[in-house]
Amino acid sequence: MKHFTLFFPVAMVLTACLSGSAYQVYEGERLSSMQVATLEGSQFLRQDWLNRYVDAVRFSQVDDVTIDNSVAYNRLEVTPGFHDVTVYFYWDMGSARGLAPALVSYAASRESLSRTLRFNARAGESYRVFAEPNFSAERQDITTLTHVDFWVEDSAGNEIVSREQGQFIPGSN
Repeated sequence: MKHFTLFFPVAMVLTACLSGSAYQVYEGERLSSMQVATLEGSQFLRQDWLNRYVDAVRFSQVDDVTIDNSVAYNRLEVTPGFHDVTVYFYWDMGSARGLAPALVSYAASRESLSRTLRFNARAGESYRVFAEPNFSAERQDITTLTHVDFWVEDSAGNEIVSREQGQFIPGSN
């Protein structure tokens, strides 16, 4: 029996409510939403013949600030201006034990599954990082995931970092 995994973007309307507070990537008191830019990672519902998983775009670093416990945050708050945001594709393994979580940790650090995106954040604006996973076979699982392309859109759907700018190009460090 063939095993197929499907990816669907999960409705992000409730994500802000469900994911708790945003990670503050600046020092000092929390600023109002009109003084900062908010950056969200997209989520994907993946279902196999038995289970459902939620894969997501996660943030590992903004400029020189490493995001502590990056799996816990789906949203970031940054000050206005240019930022280098490092994102990675987080593959949810559910309650899997043994080698599977180690494989996911390894994959998250691979150049083909992470990217640094540079863009100019505007105060009061919300942005979302999207991802397109690419597979080497019809069976879409972690063993056939070859690379992920990323891009950033503003709240109006305009590409701020284009798909072309965020695509994986082998050997292009």
